[in-house]
Amino acid sequence: MLHRVDLTPMSLEPYRPLIGEEAATRLRELSARLHGVRIVHINATPYGGGVSELLRSEVALLLGLGLDVDWQVIAGDTHFFEVTKGIHNALQGGRYTLAHEAQEIYLHNSAANAGRLEGEYDIYIVHDPQPAAIRHFQASARGRWIWRCHIDTSQPNPEVAEFLTPYLQPYDAFIFTMESFVLPSLRRERLRIIPPGIDPLSPKNIGLPADVCERIVTWHGVDRSRPLLLQVSRFDPWKDPLGVLRVYRAVRQAVPGLQLALLGSMAHDDPEGWHLYERIRAEASD
Repeated sequence: MLHRVDLTPMSLEPYRPLIGEEAATRLRELSARLHGVRIVHINATPYGGGVSELLRSEVALLLGLGLDVDWQVIAGDTHFFEVTKGIHNALQGGRYTLAHEAQEIYLHNSAANAGRLEGEYDIYIVHDPQPAAIRHFQASARGRWIWRCHIDTSQPNPEVAEFLTPYLQPYDAFIFTMESFVLPSLRRERLRIIPPGIDPLSPKNIGLPADVCERIVTWHGVDRSRPLLLQVSRFDPWKDPLGVLRVYRAVRQAVPGLQLALLGSMAHDDPEGWHLYERIRAEASD
């Protein structure tokens, strides 16, 4: 079976002052129409990265609204996640040669994950390319299938796009962050645009007292009396932390006392992150 992420339902009430009475009422009305509908979100990791961050809040709030929602996470070995990271980068235009062996690794693990998917649902929401082929191997499953893509696939690596597209076509709908991000090979009549949001009450976004912030920054070795160049992101080539390091070196002579801090976390489905982190450490030590 796939790993299930168990979350405690979150009440909408603390959000009411932030979103307003009209929006809160509308959410309750919409959720009432989905009562009795079984929904599952499927992604590649329960921790690290933007998708898991979104789902931790979204699923908990949906549960708090009385909906029947599950969150299941695919499995795979290091080779599988190395391949999916290559596909992930290539869909954004990165260079990647999708060798026959890599295709076999992706499809073999996708079939295995499809076989581990338990439960019957009315709506399946599959996030990003890592689990995308599950739909192909669950062809007999009832319900509606939605592929939710969180990345810019407007200028993909042609070889990877050609490989993945047949596994996306069976989906009933596609959701992208922006219309300009849409994979060109997908059918537009199935497309919906939903920008992402943040949870203003999550630990990442809540306000902290100034003295707590000061102690944390000092504990990390930052001198608060000097200027600071800061990047907060995953260690991902698309965030270009090495470019930030080059900017720091270019401007530090003009900004006396300038400090650099790269702050990030690791996603469980991203072995490339550790390799990039080590490259940053090596570059920074020169």
